Amino acid sequence: MANNNLNYEDYPAIGDALIASLSNDQSEFLVHYKTMDSDFIIGFQSSIDAVRQASSVLAKTQELKNVTKQLYSLADEANKKLLFLLDYADDSGLETKGISAIRSKFSNRNIEGGIKDLRAILPYLQDHKTELEAGDMPNQFLEYFPGILPTMETLNAEQIRVISARKSLVETNGALFENAYGYISKVSNRGKKVFRKTMKKDDYTISKLLSKVRAETKNKENPDKAKS
Repeated sequence: MANNNLNYEDYPAIGDALIASLSNDQSEFLVHYKTMDSDFIIGFQSSIDAVRQASSVLAKTQELKNVTKQLYSLADEANKKLLFLLDYADDSGLETKGISAIRSKFSNRNIEGGIKDLRAILPYLQDHKTELEAGDMPNQFLEYFPGILPTMETLNAEQIRVISARKSLVETNGALFENAYGYISKVSNRGKKVFRKTMKKDDYTISKLLSKVRAETKNKENPDKAKS
């Protein structure tokens, strides 16, 4: 990708915003850049439309987001349980470093490593179940972990699969995104020069446009929070 801060799904929205601004401000641009005429805008629009039609990449990006969200949510849920398990193990005089290490891996999104270590430590915890339940640990507390592991493993495998599929599609459609970013970059850089030291400069600043686009996307995904 041409810009590490610009995700593939951002291209259509950022492109549309810049095309709208350029179309409105074209007379000011032409004073300084005579080739940024109607043909340039048509070319820019075509490049963004081509990216928009590369729906397979954008769909995989959304699929990856969905899978990752589920996986990380489950890891966070497990970490809450592990936080209490640390107390139960400590009170019973059991080893706690392994539990802390699993929490760190889940927190750092090393999900595969955390799953592997959790599977390895469960037999030890099961062997000391009597001591743990003699303390504060609720009965059947340990049963939670074997129950979530298959789901986490499935989601982790799915995440890896989607990442691989998306990478392949990106390589296939990479030229489309590079071409679109060429237009985006040129209009942004030149727009900031044309409207230097004015409020209109924000209309051509990618970081400002990204914040706006992502806020709008977040509000669409969580309409109740946007109203509060």
